Amino acid sequence: MKRRVASLCRPACGALLIGALVHATVSIAGIDQPMDEATARAMLNRFGYGADRASLKATTGMTPRHYLDRAIRARPAYPAALNAQLATSPAAQPLERLWPLYGPGGSERLDKPAAKQPPGSDTPRSQREVDGRQMLVAASTDRLLESANSDSPGHEALLNFWLNHFSIHGLKQINKFLVADYTRQLQRAMREDSFAALLKASFFHPAMQIYLDNNRSVAADSRFAQRAERMGKQLGINENLAREMLELHTLGIDSGYTQADVQALARIITGAGVLNNRLPERVVSAPGAERIGYFFFDPNRHDFGEKRLLGRTYPGGHGIDEIRQALDQLASHPKTAEHIAGKLARRFLADEPPPNVVKAMTAAYRHSGGRVSATLAPLLDSPAFAASLKHLTKFKEPVDFVLSAARAACDGQVIGNGQLLWRSAQDQGQAPFMRSTPDGYGSQESDWLSPPAMAKRIRLAQTLSSRPVPLAISADGKDFTACRPDIATVRVAVGHLNPETRAALAGLSPQEEMTALLASPEFMHR
Repeated sequence: MKRRVASLCRPACGALLIGALVHATVSIAGIDQPMDEATARAMLNRFGYGADRASLKATTGMTPRHYLDRAIRARPAYPAALNAQLATSPAAQPLERLWPLYGPGGSERLDKPAAKQPPGSDTPRSQREVDGRQMLVAASTDRLLESANSDSPGHEALLNFWLNHFSIHGLKQINKFLVADYTRQLQRAMREDSFAALLKASFFHPAMQIYLDNNRSVAADSRFAQRAERMGKQLGINENLAREMLELHTLGIDSGYTQADVQALARIITGAGVLNNRLPERVVSAPGAERIGYFFFDPNRHDFGEKRLLGRTYPGGHGIDEIRQALDQLASHPKTAEHIAGKLARRFLADEPPPNVVKAMTAAYRHSGGRVSATLAPLLDSPAFAASLKHLTKFKEPVDFVLSAARAACDGQVIGNGQLLWRSAQDQGQAPFMRSTPDGYGSQESDWLSPPAMAKRIRLAQTLSSRPVPLAISADGKDFTACRPDIATVRVAVGHLNPETRAALAGLSPQEEMTALLASPEFMHR
């Protein structure tokens, strides 16, 4: 059996002939053409986390444009049992309740006595650290559960794309307490159908300010730095956030910006940071100061000199308004259009998308003022996209595989065991909010395809098909129940098989066939 499964996986390990698929003669699905069952299944894998019978029925007959519009603009719905579970999650607590406790200057002190010692460790953890890790894991598991159970799979796929694009590391300082709210803010911004809105939601959130150390950035000639110098402290500008905004969030690494542009942007965004609970009201409400949630702009830390960013001069004497102007400048830059279009195409079309598709997406971004739906429309309407849905070309990332395998095994049951999903995603290297570098997780085959990674996927496929796994949640939301996949539902989830796979399945028992299907080249791709 193991040899049979391994033989099915070999095609997934080879290079994909994308160019041949793009130029093949195929029927064009079209963005306004109702999807048949095969196209709907492929769409649920490409802009979602796999098909089950209910989602396949709901998506068949829908047009790609409707699917996309719903993904961006509509609020997703989750099963009642999952909503009840999410409501009791530690990550459900609003930031208004958490910040007075855990934010800078909060009542939960860093030196509070240790709560417990982790097994096998000589280092005790403070109660604050225990609370933070519990909050972070809860936010991560909640994101996986929402992605697995949403009635709008496209919404979850796009939201996770933007969370990865504007990636933060949950283990950085107090970000353990902030990632859930960060997710909610980006989700709210996504409904505005504007890249600029997403950029601003990320920038003006304390999680991003903390992650890339901009809360520590102080203009050398500012009032704050001068007071610190009199006390023997040397403060200065931190360029981390400015550099990553140019390299990763907007223009892209090969876009032609210079070190002078990094320095100018770093000067522009001085004063941006987070609210300290111990700041006196006279500082919070001082002229030029501004609070946005728990983001705080402090004019005492800002560089009020003249700057020049990407050919545009910013006159001296301005505060937070020049930050907003710079964000708009970056969002509307032609190189940002090209960068975002290319990244969307690589995630949702191919590792090496056709240049003509990226060019059309770039033009749509620019003409629409950065609307995400407009940028994606040429992709969904392209012959290359139609071809890719008929011949699956994108290797599934670990979270794609874990969630689609769980959905195939549970087939409509409410997936509620977030810890099991989280451990599987963590084991395969893609747990939400755990990427330590700001580039986010990769979306290319080369990022994830290796013999050890394939072995982990095969083991998960064997586990899900060989014994009842307590993945689902009971109707009252109190207990986990087993998902008991049958061969018919797994066949529906996997869909069309190539002749080689069909031949390899001949003579297998239903249980062996389920394992082989979940480890097949067809299921490994989306």
